[in-house]
Amino acid sequence: MKKRFPIVILSILLAVVIAGVAFLAVRSAVKSKNEKDSSDATNDSVVSGAQVAETIYSEHYKVGIVQTGLGSASKDCYSGFMLELDERNLLGNIEVTYVVEDNEELCRTKIKELLDGGCDLLYTIGRFASETAAELTKDKPVVFAAVNSPDEIGLVESNEAPGGNVTGISSYNPCFEQVDLIKTLLPNTKTVASLYSGTDPEAVEQGIVAAREAQNIGMTCTQYPIDDKASLDSALSKIKDEKIETLYIPVDKFLYANISTIIDFSNENKIPVFCGDETILAQGALATSVINYESIGRKAAGMVQNILFEHVKVSTLSVVYKHDCTNMLNSEVRDKLGLEIPATALGEVEMWTKPTEPPAETKPAPAATKADEAPAETEAE
Repeated sequence: MKKRFPIVILSILLAVVIAGVAFLAVRSAVKSKNEKDSSDATNDSVVSGAQVAETIYSEHYKVGIVQTGLGSASKDCYSGFMLELDERNLLGNIEVTYVVEDNEELCRTKIKELLDGGCDLLYTIGRFASETAAELTKDKPVVFAAVNSPDEIGLVESNEAPGGNVTGISSYNPCFEQVDLIKTLLPNTKTVASLYSGTDPEAVEQGIVAAREAQNIGMTCTQYPIDDKASLDSALSKIKDEKIETLYIPVDKFLYANISTIIDFSNENKIPVFCGDETILAQGALATSVINYESIGRKAAGMVQNILFEHVKVSTLSVVYKHDCTNMLNSEVRDKLGLEIPATALGEVEMWTKPTEPPAETKPAPAATKADEAPAETEAE
């Protein structure tokens, strides 16, 4: 009996070991199968997700892009539009025909061809293309860009409720941002003069808007409508006598033609000029806030998605006026005028310097389906 006992114990231990090994083998096999199943499921999900991204919509549409001019603003309105469509995975659902035409009669003809060719929506860059598209179709949606005052020229019934088949993104000069920049850079400023040509309706409106914004942020603003060179000289004399601290000039053809007079006055009397256009920084203005036109194109692409794929009524899509802007400061003028700008404010501006060569292309837009030859460079409007 004593001899058999060790044998029994050994047999039991051996059986336990064998069972353990078998259990571990089965467990390993099950775990391996589960991991494979999980991996397959994950891969299926990835494929499914990619398919959803590529076919987020089942519809397909034809969109005609009509651009009047090839200035940098117009180019950016186009490239931003195409980039946004690409990033929203919509280029597979949209056939784009891109037309650049500066000749008004040819532009009209090409818009007709787009409409006759079954175009579902027109994206128009510039005033003439937008007005012509609105004239030629009352049922196909028209989304415009680079139009200053669409309500005033009759493109829409009102900016809040367009009321028809036309809406879009205004490129109205960002007067609010430009005036706010005065307080950002020179927070102790109390007085500003708003100069504008009294015979230019758009300049008048910008000058008045700027004056109201100046008052809203705690500055006293005196308006100076200018009719000719004599009235400009008179206004500058009054500004000096009244010891006004800053000048604001909007986008204004007459004042721009006489900008050397204004800048000479600015330098002589140490009165900084805030302007409505980056080009005037090169003439000696201190600072401006400029629209990012690529963002206009991107916002237009969002509208197109809402109209075509989400089936939002054009008549209910308000015109967009709020823009992404870049604040720009001419550091040479700052130093020449001896201005002290808070360090915190410098973090909100880009230092502008005179370009020595054309900027390199850094982010090309996706190619359109078809593009016509572009004419010589002009601006959007």
